[in-house]
Amino acid sequence: MKRLTSLLFIVFIFILPVKSQEITHLTINLGVIDSSASISRMTHRITDAATQYESYAPVPRFVQFDYAFGSDLDEYKKLNGFGILYITSLNQDSTEYPIVHVSFNYESGVIDLKLIGSMVIPVTDQIIKKVFGNHRIDYYYYLPYEITQLSGNLYIDWNANRKDFLLTKFPSDFTLDFVTKNKIKLPDNKKVMDDKFFDEFANREFSILLKR
Repeated sequence: MKRLTSLLFIVFIFILPVKSQEITHLTINLGVIDSSASISRMTHRITDAATQYESYAPVPRFVQFDYAFGSDLDEYKKLNGFGILYITSLNQDSTEYPIVHVSFNYESGVIDLKLIGSMVIPVTDQIIKKVFGNHRIDYYYYLPYEITQLSGNLYIDWNANRKDFLLTKFPSDFTLDFVTKNKIKLPDNKKVMDDKFFDEFANREFSILLKR
């Protein structure tokens, strides 16, 4: 597992192909009671943030993200250089959903990230409702490792009220030493991702099951 976590609150298009089957539905791991381990951990972080920023309530929107890549060169190659970007978002205004785009803007243009799936998460904690609202949707995107090493900004466009919301800036201090050492250039448009391994990777890193 290679992972980074962070949180936030308050024309030329180039799209990197994933070369994988389209995923039509995303569900939590049914073997876990109530919610997946990953969602539960994220909820605890949101609760901590809500407690910290209670004096600023109501906060219009809140975003926390996490991303993970293969743990070694073999896994990285099986995933064709892709990882998963996990975004959890809360909004006071439900009409802001869905997130329309997540895109990386850099000097050569714009890369739109491909959506894997999303799910509505019930908000039951009163402090979260008070500070960030009771509308939560978690999103999962394919994330090419390559863009985390380029200079640019990762933006979110919501359906209403807010466009070009800055999620994070790249390049990241988070690096995969085995990629740098071996000078691996992926994604490769001629290669197909190992879908079976990708599903195992998604379950391992974020406790989610992908149904194709």
